[in-house]
Amino acid sequence: MSEIKKIHNALKQVHTNTSCTSVSGFSISGLATYFQLPELDFCIDMGECPLSATSINHVFLTHAHGDHARCLMRHHSLRKMMGVERESVYYMPECICDGAREWIRAEALFEGVPETKFRYPEIIPIKAGELKFLEYRKDLAIEAFDVKHSIPAMGATLYHYKKKLKDEYLGLPPEEIIKLRESGTEITREVYNPLVSFMGDCMGESLLENSHVFQSKVLITECTFIAPEDYAMSHKKGHTHLSQIADALKELDDQVKCEKIILSHFSMKYPDKYIREMVEKEIPEEFRDRVVVFI
Repeated sequence: MSEIKKIHNALKQVHTNTSCTSVSGFSISGLATYFQLPELDFCIDMGECPLSATSINHVFLTHAHGDHARCLMRHHSLRKMMGVERESVYYMPECICDGAREWIRAEALFEGVPETKFRYPEIIPIKAGELKFLEYRKDLAIEAFDVKHSIPAMGATLYHYKKKLKDEYLGLPPEEIIKLRESGTEITREVYNPLVSFMGDCMGESLLENSHVFQSKVLITECTFIAPEDYAMSHKKGHTHLSQIADALKELDDQVKCEKIILSHFSMKYPDKYIREMVEKEIPEEFRDRVVVFI
């Protein structure tokens, strides 16, 4: 590790494509984290707010650390400045909502907004296990889950929702389907397909404790520490070590349905070359072509 001298990627936006959305953003531990999923009209965290985020209506805040949260109201303000008429919607763990409101109000007053003109943005408290449809996308629903970190934190899964014809009615002529519907018979069933799961900041054991995330088409998970000698540090700081991701993949094996697994939030002390070499070395061979190093 003596060759580690240079910080990798200082805030340059990273891009990758998946079958359900493109993913743009940045995530290095301690600097900033944000992910934009434009086709899903959804952002994960707002540690920075580039102009490309201003058209996106829904933002999920995983936890309150500044490198994930500090530009939440920058997003709100930029939208107003650029003439976006729709109100942005901010989802966050219920336990941090009161603190967020205090912070938002204090920031506005610090910037000189008169008390009489101050208005809170739309903040939607989220509880673990509660399914909520996005405000402006009724074909998308989000379900959050608790993760272990140094402060209260959540990950979540974004589902595509649709109604499908029940199996017993498949193949029936259209006229019979119409008659059944007119008679009041429920001929459809609700289907929720997991598109994207994201872990936020969390300890490695949160992956197996929420193993359903490996059913999503895309999994975005932190990988703060990668050096073998940093394993104890990952636990101390409430983060994930690369070896824990590798172990989870080995344990779940063919239960892993993800088309892409995006590794992010690397410690700034590791250079690009070292990160890529260690990921190549530690990730089981059968999963390497699905893994994206987000730097």
